[in-house]
Amino acid sequence: MNAFIALAVIVTAVVTHARPTPHPLTLVSRTFNDSDIYANWPTYDELPLHPSFPTRAAWGVWGDNDQLGALNHIRNTTILAAKNEIQLGRAINLNLELSMPDPPLNPVRRPLIHAIQPRAGYQDDVITLNTQISTQFDGLKHFPYSTNNSQSTYQFYNDLITFDDIVSAEGTTVLGIQNAAQKGIAGRGVLLDWAGWMESKNATFDVFSNTTISPSELDEVAAWQGLNATSFFKPGDFLVLRTGFTQQYDALPAHEQAILPYRADADATFLGTEASGDLLRWLWEKKLSLVGSDNPAFEALPNTGEVIDGDMRSLHQVFIGGWGMSIVEYLNLEELAKTCHELGRYSFFFTIQNLNVVGGIASPPTALAIV
Repeated sequence: MNAFIALAVIVTAVVTHARPTPHPLTLVSRTFNDSDIYANWPTYDELPLHPSFPTRAAWGVWGDNDQLGALNHIRNTTILAAKNEIQLGRAINLNLELSMPDPPLNPVRRPLIHAIQPRAGYQDDVITLNTQISTQFDGLKHFPYSTNNSQSTYQFYNDLITFDDIVSAEGTTVLGIQNAAQKGIAGRGVLLDWAGWMESKNATFDVFSNTTISPSELDEVAAWQGLNATSFFKPGDFLVLRTGFTQQYDALPAHEQAILPYRADADATFLGTEASGDLLRWLWEKKLSLVGSDNPAFEALPNTGEVIDGDMRSLHQVFIGGWGMSIVEYLNLEELAKTCHELGRYSFFFTIQNLNVVGGIASPPTALAIV
């Protein structure tokens, strides 16, 4: 071998060795098109698509660069079909007052500030709002995955950004709330009134406890409402769960509302859905675009994580960081539940229009149900 050939072999070896290894997302991302978006749809047992991804993560299911996550379930056809839910033309507000709960249930979050600015012949007002204190739409920058509850292992949806990207001086628009705002969220909502079901059995429950709601209970609620939980839900639906939180919170004396955020340790609990593999399977199979509830987090709090497939996971981690599925919290569901029971039907047309804040984390949803 002459010196030139030897050098060529060495250079080739170096170049080959230096070639970057493709990210697993580029290798395993699912291919789909608008004519059949569920072709090659993975089952719950097939998640994640790559062993390096977090437990049950849906990274790559909607493509390696996707920033919409579960909102991809909402198509033109699902919106058109949902218009059939409008039979009376009655619009129902699903939002609490922006200042409620008062004070915020997380004491590190400052309450809303609303200032009137008088002008000559007209008025302005200025609102300063933490988007996590009242009815809220959690965007995909809100909550990452963490394998050990450490910042060092944070991974956001589709592994597109890091915690450092978000808090850097220049920030990042990737996974910002503007994506949901520009998508335009509308479709079919389904109410499951767990609180009403409990009351129908004369069963007592405390929303300020660590009581958990299981998927089998949700099936029982659906049956009580006359629904078949295995067939009633349609792809793109918005699951709305009433836990009775607003009802019990409003019934508290003013003093108890004031001290509620300052409960400590074992007393700092709220009712919600259980964090379990059974619940995740129940939800994944329904191809939902969103989940929401009237309680603070949809899942029981504190959401420090439960063992799901051997790893400590909260639903916030799996939903937001893993599936790209936003959570709508603190919904005002009392009027909706009353109307649904009066009409004997539990589906409705819904709309959500988030604030179009580029790079934002969360937003008031300005959610509306139309029956």
